[in-house]
Amino acid sequence: MAIPKILHQTYKTHEIPAQLEEYRRKLIELHPNWEYRFYGDEECRDIVEQHFPSFLPVYDSYSAPAQKADIFRIIVVYALGGFYLDIDIECIKSLDPLCEFRCVFAEELTITQEQATELGHRDLLRVANYMFGSEPGHPFLLHILKRIAQESERDITSENDVLESTGPGLVTTVYHDSLEDFTDLVLLRNIDFICPITAVVGCRFGNYAEHHHVGTWRWENSLTQPLVDPVQRKMVTESQRNKIYSEIDSEIKKIPLEETIYQLKTYNDKPDDGLSYVYDLTSRIGVSLKDTKHLKGQKVLISGMPHLYTDKISPSNLNVVSTTFESDGLLPFWVETINKHYQYCVVPHPHVKKMFKHSGVNVPIEVINLGFTRYNRLYKQALPEGLFRVGFLGVPTARKNLFKLFQACVNLSSEIPGLRLVVHVARPFSDMLKPELTLVKLSPFVEWTEGPISEDEVAQWYSKLSCYVFPSSTEGWSFTPRESLYMGIPTVLTDIPVHKELVESGYCKVIPLNGKEKASFDGIISGTWDRVSVEDIENAIRDLYQNYGNYYSKALQGSQWIENKWTNESSQQNLLNFLLKI
Repeated sequence: MAIPKILHQTYKTHEIPAQLEEYRRKLIELHPNWEYRFYGDEECRDIVEQHFPSFLPVYDSYSAPAQKADIFRIIVVYALGGFYLDIDIECIKSLDPLCEFRCVFAEELTITQEQATELGHRDLLRVANYMFGSEPGHPFLLHILKRIAQESERDITSENDVLESTGPGLVTTVYHDSLEDFTDLVLLRNIDFICPITAVVGCRFGNYAEHHHVGTWRWENSLTQPLVDPVQRKMVTESQRNKIYSEIDSEIKKIPLEETIYQLKTYNDKPDDGLSYVYDLTSRIGVSLKDTKHLKGQKVLISGMPHLYTDKISPSNLNVVSTTFESDGLLPFWVETINKHYQYCVVPHPHVKKMFKHSGVNVPIEVINLGFTRYNRLYKQALPEGLFRVGFLGVPTARKNLFKLFQACVNLSSEIPGLRLVVHVARPFSDMLKPELTLVKLSPFVEWTEGPISEDEVAQWYSKLSCYVFPSSTEGWSFTPRESLYMGIPTVLTDIPVHKELVESGYCKVIPLNGKEKASFDGIISGTWDRVSVEDIENAIRDLYQNYGNYYSKALQGSQWIENKWTNESSQQNLLNFLLKI
């Protein structure tokens, strides 16, 4: 079920201050085909009484309006579905793309261990409740309500007690406690948005909205607001809480159990190439097992090279392989393995599906676009004067044309002062032992690094580039060019089929192709690759250098264009939905 197009907001009265009214006007304008519902304090209580009457003793026990609002928002979205937004939320773009999910929250911020200790918080990643969306009846919301009922015994003597008894502190605890139980629960991360109020990363709803922290409920350290007396309140009795527990447990039992999906553990380390990234993207889809031969009648997802795992799967199960390949002709033993051992195949791009079918794969093939890592967008940092740093990130195999990129940079070194070729390789590959790559690695104008690095280090690596050049002859999908464009780095890439969307966007510099050449995989020829010439790589870099301002402007525009396209959250949910329906 999808999230219905309903917007819920509340304020103490129907008279809203001018700035908040402007946020509301913008929200409604962005959603012309949505139903908008507004609730004053009396209507909020009516919603609780109508849809969850046993919760009224908890609702009425709190004198702090914020706690009543915290309870109301969970109940109204549980009952009716849609999105709840605090009145001080400024929506930046339409929420339509998020309706494909079943339940979506967002990271509020991530604190340090020292901050967590000081505040008495268990979890570093904090989940916001100022905005969220769900289909009606999602069980995660019931778990939140049950926890609120349990916390109704807490004495409310500080703002933190409010946060931990009904607010984001409580939601955070429930999220981390129940995450493994809800594979359809989506959390939008805040990687690089700095809150203007708190000066830390956070306080957003992904790329969709910003929280402005009007915070009218707070009373500590306030000289302008009357002190809300949160202490004196009528406590909820044990029998009233037990009635709530019974009702919630009864509702949970009515919800059909979600089918268990199993996933074969195909990679152990952090992703460092395309297929290991495919596995990492699907890590929350189901129960991970090192071997699935003992299962019977189950759905098993295998992300990786299909021929490597046939000894760990059983024909007694429905086996789904999620994979990709980098030529226009699939290796014959791949075709044979897929047709013999798998019932479905998932690939990341329509071109790959076409190639698999043409090569002889006869099981049903589903296209599910893959996302990419959204690193902290530091954007291009100021470089030392006179340097022009050309980046390459990836597997240095022949089809990636790193040596051709090196030759192009050598040819341009007299035209572009301070040119540097900046290469990072996540792990050693056999091709790195070839004489030409040794030459690249040891060249004085090449900055070569290798080995696993953190996401922050990758973000720093990208941010210090003048441009990113990916002259590959073939790809399973456009992975690192998506990252570089998202990072706002002028991006140069080849006109191969899986780059089609990026090429057509107009935000990248495109290297033309020059016919075909045989595709060799460890000496086995299978299909062809597109041929890329040193001269065309050279011309592309030269044009970008000579018109740098134009390409930098395009990259910044492209960074905004791509931020909601091919998201990891969407990829995971689309794959989960596919597995549940087959």
